[in-house]
Amino acid sequence: MIQILQLFSPKLVSRIAYKYLSNPRIRKLRDSEESILSKAHTEDIEYKKFKIHKYQWGKENKKTALLIHGWEGRAGNFAGIIDDLIQNKYQVVAYDAPAHGKSSIKKTSMFEFAEFLESEFTNIMPQVIISHSFGSVNAATIFRNNPEFNLDLWIMVTTPYNFMSRVNEISDYFGIKSKAKNELIKLIQNDTNEDINHLNMASYCQELSNVKKAIIVHSKTDKVLPIEGAREVTKAFKRSSLIELDNLGHYNILWSDELRKIITESLKQLLTTKN
Repeated sequence: MIQILQLFSPKLVSRIAYKYLSNPRIRKLRDSEESILSKAHTEDIEYKKFKIHKYQWGKENKKTALLIHGWEGRAGNFAGIIDDLIQNKYQVVAYDAPAHGKSSIKKTSMFEFAEFLESEFTNIMPQVIISHSFGSVNAATIFRNNPEFNLDLWIMVTTPYNFMSRVNEISDYFGIKSKAKNELIKLIQNDTNEDINHLNMASYCQELSNVKKAIIVHSKTDKVLPIEGAREVTKAFKRSSLIELDNLGHYNILWSDELRKIITESLKQLLTTKN
């Protein structure tokens, strides 16, 4: 049907694709994810048309770690590393993005989470950020838009490379041809106020001088985000280094012993540097 419809109305087809792009699927949590969420102090924060669900673990202190999940993810995805952060005496804060998890379900965009996090940043003032997948783009957006914000350590657990790859993925999924695809690009550019060719992590991170150190952790066998993109981001982001892991998927990397070890060692190095 899409193939026929786009012959007569490529704009309508682009709007259908954009609606799909703006409505994340809700993924079921594992029991272990539910368990760690049940231990958090929670509250709902009013933001625009949403109620954003906030989670907080550990005692309030000067050290705060902010966890930023990816598109179609939720705060519980970080369940495998939260106890490690608490043991390293960090207060841990996470949110379910708009239209994700236990936050209210309404139309959103892939960049609205970044806007919300910008509004919350001065309230939590994290020293460490750990992001997953598209959460890494949201983190980059925060620091790109707010040069007055500073961060000691950013650990990206996988990172996208450019937004055009997402457009291509959606176009292939719907069988969208060039006219409708161009209309979809226009919608995205109007929403973000950016040229689609500038919507990439290499460009975003190249500009950042307010992040002291970044570590990108990516698996060579990630089938969702190929590692070649992470390599390109590392080249552009001079304050970053890339750790390439083997035989881990896009999601189970968050539960790996390798990641836990990297986080623990990075936090110890940060403590040594500060002392």
